[in-house]
Amino acid sequence: MKKLHPVAPTLMSYAALTARREAVSAPPPCVSIITVVRNGAATLARTIASVQAQQGPGIEHVVVDGGSTDGTQALLERHLRAQDFWISEPDRGIADAFNKGVALARGTYVQFLNADDWLSDGQLARAVATLEQSGADFVFGDLVFYRDDRPAFVYRGDPHYADGLRTHLPPVNHPTLLARRALFERVGLFCLEHRYAMEYDWLQRVQGSGGRGVHDPGIVGHMTHEGVSNRAFRGTVREVRDIAVAYGAPVWPARVRAELSIAKTSLSHWVRARSPRLYDAVRGRINRAYVPVATPQEPVR
Repeated sequence: MKKLHPVAPTLMSYAALTARREAVSAPPPCVSIITVVRNGAATLARTIASVQAQQGPGIEHVVVDGGSTDGTQALLERHLRAQDFWISEPDRGIADAFNKGVALARGTYVQFLNADDWLSDGQLARAVATLEQSGADFVFGDLVFYRDDRPAFVYRGDPHYADGLRTHLPPVNHPTLLARRALFERVGLFCLEHRYAMEYDWLQRVQGSGGRGVHDPGIVGHMTHEGVSNRAFRGTVREVRDIAVAYGAPVWPARVRAELSIAKTSLSHWVRARSPRLYDAVRGRINRAYVPVATPQEPVR
């Protein structure tokens, strides 16, 4: 039986929160970077520094803290600038925290940057230029994943992502995605029922509305490989399965795809633990988006 997808909240659903940010007479910023965090003091300073190092368009940093107890709030007080904004309060999960960030954002464009991710120099100026030149609704790039503070592999974005979106989540690299805020006004926010793959449901709605994204390999983000979706890959895969079915993918092929994906990922973890070189060689052949970093690098500081 086909599973019905949940109704996504809209910006009006968060009107009371939006009203908590004082109105200003200054022109709105070009870009709002949204960071959601809970007990992320160990890595958040690097994230903030990468935002503040960006040159070009006006940039604000909106941080949604889920009630941290590790010194995150003190760090925000020390490091955020006058044009930035942060709140600290309990939320109903990652999707709710993302939605709060969009509701509080004032920029023409928005991008999510989690508390253990960071931007390349000049990344935002490049993304804004690509988006304006292309006329697309969003732009995304490639993502460098790190293990033990060293670059492990690059996950290349798929310029033909729309071709496979109906059945699976293609490499759109959400931490590099810069979108028009108007797109959230048009298709809604993230569904609170989704714990891991909320961006897949959102992309389905963007696609259904006629929205278009473009890939720019000159946009390069950075991400640690220990995020929630990587730690809980079984839940992520099955949530992707349910979302695909809700948007029209055949049920049994979706179930088979999901279980094969779980088995493949489990096996890949086993192989990587015993032979990283074999893992890189095999995965690089199976998945063209995966490009291992062959040259040893110094740890990121």
